[in-house]
Amino acid sequence: MRLRVLGSSGGYPGPGRPSSGFFLEHEGAKLWIDAGNGTFGELQRAVDFTRVDALLLSHIHADHCADVYPLHVAIRYGVGGGFKLPLYAPPGSAERLGGLLNPGGADQLAEAFDFHAIDAGDEIEIAGVRFTFLRTAHPIHCLAMRAETAGGTLTYSADTGPEADLAGFAHGSDLLLCEATYQDSHMGAPIHLSARQAAGIARQAGVRELALTHVWPTLDPQVSVREAREEAGDLPVRWAEPGAVFEIGHP
Repeated sequence: MRLRVLGSSGGYPGPGRPSSGFFLEHEGAKLWIDAGNGTFGELQRAVDFTRVDALLLSHIHADHCADVYPLHVAIRYGVGGGFKLPLYAPPGSAERLGGLLNPGGADQLAEAFDFHAIDAGDEIEIAGVRFTFLRTAHPIHCLAMRAETAGGTLTYSADTGPEADLAGFAHGSDLLLCEATYQDSHMGAPIHLSARQAAGIARQAGVRELALTHVWPTLDPQVSVREAREEAGDLPVRWAEPGAVFEIGHP
């Protein structure tokens, strides 16, 4: 598998730093994971969006789903022909997303998307990639994702505080893409993780590599990497910088 970072800014985008979004490829599979502010434009640098097999949303916070709206416009008015993109998201997401359009907005979105509800404990396969899900410690319904093929495993934390069993869920992954909203000197409510906490989870899970995402846009990601490395020991740690590419496992 190959993961391209479309954006990784936590909460809101910063200059040159779109919000959360990732493009996962495996053989012929093309999957978009989270669609935060600015990620639709970045996706189109990598692929014709009509060739994407599915969009998966971890939760319905704007920094993870806002670009559903321009995508909806592009599909309805730019593609036509009955094209619908499969969209996987937690229960009730169609109604929550549609509510920002108008009272009947879910029906409008259904003209562009084929909605599928996903939840913790579900196991699905999309274009040859097997996904499982974990409910995270976040104020709204949010799902971490584990993507597996014969060649490798990616675990994406989505948004979470330390109470979720992310280490167990990510056990043995080739890459843990883990939120790291906070730094030692900038801690907040336990609905997110710090870089040091992310590294501790990665060590406990026995993953092969850690990528830090969801860094707060006013914080220096290199400080986050340094703090994570202090905790991670020999575990490789990188910032999930926009445009970065991660090779996961083997082909």
